[in-house]
Amino acid sequence: MRSIVVILAAALAAGSFSAQAQKLYRWTDKDGKVHYSDHIPPEAVERAHEQLNKQGMTVDRVERAMTPEERAEAEARAKALAAERKRQEDQDAADAILLGSYSTEADLKRSYDERFDLINQSIESARIGVKSQEKSQAELTAHAASLEAQGKPVPDSIKNSLQLSRKQVQEQREYLAKREAEKAVLQQEFDSLLIRFRELKAKQAGASAR
Repeated sequence: MRSIVVILAAALAAGSFSAQAQKLYRWTDKDGKVHYSDHIPPEAVERAHEQLNKQGMTVDRVERAMTPEERAEAEARAKALAAERKRQEDQDAADAILLGSYSTEADLKRSYDERFDLINQSIESARIGVKSQEKSQAELTAHAASLEAQGKPVPDSIKNSLQLSRKQVQEQREYLAKREAEKAVLQQEFDSLLIRFRELKAKQAGASAR
């Protein structure tokens, strides 16, 4: 029995050695010359090469190593694809939320009308505040000018009040501009969502009609 095991082991080892000896590689050097060999020389490792079977058919192929420029370009393409995939995933999630939140255009418009009402109220309040501060500033300015015209000194209290009034006018104007900018952004958001909502509803209708 022991002899049989030894014989089998020797046969397997011989078969393995024979299989390795039968390996054949083909590659092209830098001058365009095709080579065949049972091993790949060090200078050809990074070049494209093929492994052939006994019939000369390609059973494996290794592409040449990329240059740093090609590798950078491949990495850039991979990043761009990943970014596009992420963008599409985010768009799909946003579409799902949009369709899940509103059944009709009227629902969408009603929701934004409430937000527009709130921001319009704050804008109107800011405009009233600006007018009030401007009026106060104009009155203080006129009073200071009247005193100067009479050759009288302008009291520090009036100067301080005028300085404070100017500051308040500027703050009110900045607040008004900020709220008006927010309204413009909200309008763009609503317009964009409405267009997208109509597109998604059209797709749903088209799918249902098939």
